[in-house]
Amino acid sequence: MTPDMLARAGEALRHGEDWRRPLARLLGPHHPAGPRNEIDPRMVSRWASGAMEIPDWVPEVLARLTRETGERLLDVADELDAEAEPRPRI
Repeated sequence: MTPDMLARAGEALRHGEDWRRPLARLLGPHHPAGPRNEIDPRMVSRWASGAMEIPDWVPEVLARLTRETGERLLDVADELDAEAEPRPRI
């Protein structure tokens, strides 16, 4: 995983806001050494800058989290479509 792909995943999961600290919280429960509230946000920043290599477990977790988020968003969009009243054509 490249720092650019890490940033793309982080921005997608956090809707473009500053994604490093939220990503540290999202990854914490999935840490291979055991769940935690978060991983050190400075570590995520180091990965993003290329100063440290991104661990092998991170891409798999981010792929799963991104898929789950996408599925939830699609479910909400479907519900919104179902509730929308048809608009008369003019």
